[in-house]
Amino acid sequence: MPYTVLSHTADAGIEATASTLSELLCELATGMFSLMGSLEPCAQTQAVEVDVASTSRDELVVDVLSELLYHSEVEDLFLCSFEARTSEPHRVHMRAGGVPNSAVKLSGAPIKAVTYHDVAVHETADGWYGRVYLDV
Repeated sequence: MPYTVLSHTADAGIEATASTLSELLCELATGMFSLMGSLEPCAQTQAVEVDVASTSRDELVVDVLSELLYHSEVEDLFLCSFEARTSEPHRVHMRAGGVPNSAVKLSGAPIKAVTYHDVAVHETADGWYGRVYLDV
């Protein structure tokens, strides 16, 4: 199942499932950026790479999404494609492709931060499940 947008009184939530943790991180990142604008079409012209190591899976999700959001803001990029490679229990290298914000029709509220509120990441019988809330 691809990502699902969750309603919340003050925040926006993303919930996703995937067969691997790497794919789950990509789904959550896709969901996060889709809240701000359309990911299609995305003829990526620039890329950012992040390496994140955290002390838990929950922190890994918050940390990697926060890093992507940071790079998006600082480099004025709308990120629209994601590749992740996990290593060790709580480490990920992620590459995200994007386009200048001016090339995208931004339709949603900007995301201010990724929160720890009700974050969940766990392995299931079918793969991986994740949920994160974003401050908009």
